[in-house]
Amino acid sequence: MRRSCRCAVVLAVLASTIEAVAFAQPPAGPGTRGQGPDRPQPERMNPLLRLFDANNDGTLASDELDGAGRKLKELDKNQDGKLGEEELRQALPFGRGPGGPGRPPFGPGGPGPGPSGRATQEQFTAVPTAKNDQEKHILATLEQMRQGPRFANVSPADGRLLRLLAETTGAKRVVEIGTSTGESGVWFALALRTTGGHLYTHEIDPERAKVAQENFKKAGVEDLVTIILGDAHETVKQHKEPIDILFLDADKEGYLDYLDKLLPLVRPGGLIIAHNMNPRQADLQYVEAITKNPEFETAFLLMEGAGVGVTMKKR
Repeated sequence: MRRSCRCAVVLAVLASTIEAVAFAQPPAGPGTRGQGPDRPQPERMNPLLRLFDANNDGTLASDELDGAGRKLKELDKNQDGKLGEEELRQALPFGRGPGGPGRPPFGPGGPGPGPSGRATQEQFTAVPTAKNDQEKHILATLEQMRQGPRFANVSPADGRLLRLLAETTGAKRVVEIGTSTGESGVWFALALRTTGGHLYTHEIDPERAKVAQENFKKAGVEDLVTIILGDAHETVKQHKEPIDILFLDADKEGYLDYLDKLLPLVRPGGLIIAHNMNPRQADLQYVEAITKNPEFETAFLLMEGAGVGVTMKKR
């Protein structure tokens, strides 16, 4: 049994490295391939489990665990005493598929490379492609802004998300808490120039506000942005019109106060976007407020970076 325990630990560690890939697709319906509704579907099992589960019952019995060590050694094709990533990939169902190498294990669209091959990491971090000269100028200005005073600003990935959310929701009125030097404001402006909307951005630091105003002018979006100078905990009280998007990127401990004061103005279906939503920076009270209130639907995105909380006020 000692050998079985060792193998079980190895299998658990290996399984954790491929779990996200294995279950990226929705489960197959009951009865697939002649299986009963309560029996695991072989094509939906974790690929590692499929490799060692000789009788396809969805579990690894004692004899299957005892044979796991031998099976793992067999996967070492170059006989170097080590099991490399590529050897494991080729052996597991998601690497070779039921129809041979390169075939997706769960049918069209399942895990595994697409028909044209694998995308590179660089392709997932490619810079935006400008649609017209105006957009090209704005994106070039953003690049220049990143070479100047940084203070506290969003990353390009976070900025692209802001633009996507504002444009796809057709935002007309965006309220931002924390202008800094204006990078997030320019990303919003990319969307607002097509939606016909306007950004009202609050900044407590006069020097940052001055730099931001200059940047908005350089980008040619100054007519889409109004900077409101002062302590936003007080200046937000001047808002009276419905808000489509509220973006919080200032003092983290103040997020809950901003939310309480402006939530009545956020339209049903509107968004509250919070920056720096990571364990190190996020305020616990705010996180609880947006995750435990049944009036909200919240998702946390881009957590490999600063982290962005996107909360929808339910209709």
